[in-house]
Amino acid sequence: MRLSLLVNVLVVLAVATTLIGAGLMFGLLAVPGGTSVATTPPPGTGPVPTLTAAPSASPSVTPSAAPTVRPSPGGTYIVQPGDTLSSIADLYGVSYLAIAEANLIPPPYIIHEGDELLIPIPETACGDYQSYVVQSGDFIIAIAEEFNVDASELADFNNLVDWNSIRPGDILCIPQPGWTPLPTTTAE
Repeated sequence: MRLSLLVNVLVVLAVATTLIGAGLMFGLLAVPGGTSVATTPPPGTGPVPTLTAAPSASPSVTPSAAPTVRPSPGGTYIVQPGDTLSSIADLYGVSYLAIAEANLIPPPYIIHEGDELLIPIPETACGDYQSYVVQSGDFIIAIAEEFNVDASELADFNNLVDWNSIRPGDILCIPQPGWTPLPTTTAE
């Protein structure tokens, strides 16, 4: 059975209207001019979506979703909805295991909204050298550029054979002129 052109157009319009309506209802689509969807039924009819202006002091300013400055380790953090030990560890640049240890959280490392967590200051084996806590998305070349050192020297100084082996929370020591490799630790 072959549908007529008119029926095909109507089906496409119905699908498009449904998708746009769902996008507006769930906030996936924005309406220009600071408007929002509201349902106000006219007398004697069912709900009909209408557009109403939403008050806006400054429609061109969008608040930042995340702070621009990374908080420093040390102190406490109140667990927010959706937080995990890993996300908090990434936020502060420490390992999730260090946070778990500092707060006596056993595996499977479950935290709850409202918990107050102590954020430990990472211990460093860098001695007199400057240290850097690896952040999510970091890689050796970018860290080396940030500290104006050669990437190979940074990796060698920290005994890194695989440059891709760094993880958020790892501490890297920054070499200075005339450096010698840091001693390696051996597992007992």
